[in-house]
Amino acid sequence: MIQDIHTSIGEFDVSDEDYRFMEDFIMNAVYDDYDRLVQLCDALALPTGFCLLEKRFVDVAIRYGTPPSMAERWKKILEIKALFDSKINGSIYQLLPGVVENSFR
Repeated sequence: MIQDIHTSIGEFDVSDEDYRFMEDFIMNAVYDDYDRLVQLCDALALPTGFCLLEKRFVDVAIRYGTPPSMAERWKKILEIKALFDSKINGSIYQLLPGVVENSFR
């Protein structure tokens, strides 16, 4: 969601050449609403189904820790959610089955 490969979490197990390709590709990509929607959907999902973003944020922080870019990533995904909330004149959560149930397990 942030166009800087250095804000990615996890480990890269690719060649230096592939890493440089991905770095350049991400930096120069032009995101549209489809890309943003895919990013939002990824942030709304646990293996058990949809959940509140904050639950997913905690899930990721427990697994990966909280690198310096984490707060910036969270802010960006909240901005993307606000974008789609405005497009549907409501909360995206209203459209996702099981959000409440999965968020409070």
